[in-house]
Amino acid sequence: MQVNLVFLKKDGTASSFKLPSTVTFIGRRQDCDFCIPLMVVSRRHCEINMDLGKITIRDLRSRNGTFINGEPIEEAQVKAGDMLKIGPVEFVIQIDGIPESFEEHLQKKETTTQNQVARSADENFDDAMEDLSDVELGKSRTEMLGDLPDDFDEDFNL
Repeated sequence: MQVNLVFLKKDGTASSFKLPSTVTFIGRRQDCDFCIPLMVVSRRHCEINMDLGKITIRDLRSRNGTFINGEPIEEAQVKAGDMLKIGPVEFVIQIDGIPESFEEHLQKKETTTQNQVARSADENFDDAMEDLSDVELGKSRTEMLGDLPDDFDEDFNL
């Protein structure tokens, strides 16, 4: 059985990494089988075991967790096409060439990114509206701007 972790890049391309043995350690440390040099990744984050045709991923009590298809796990059996997330890095699990294509995963990733941007914009808008609700309406421009010099209107032809 050949197992690959396929990293989906933002530009729509993919990089495939073959697991080097039946037990693979992933983490930030250089001595891990698969090193992800990011501070959000624990030194020994998780391990992948291939045994009797089954693939099991076990979180090694990492600080930020290991996720399969968006769900946090302590230990989980995975299948071809499942998504493994370690910190901000996402991989598709490919077993014996399956899945052959990653278009579906790339589209999901793009949709998720667009939704996150939209949610962020909505939150910023809501914050701005909340700030505006604190302004007392009905005052003149100069009262709303605070203490201005008497000749303020002359300078701006108001």
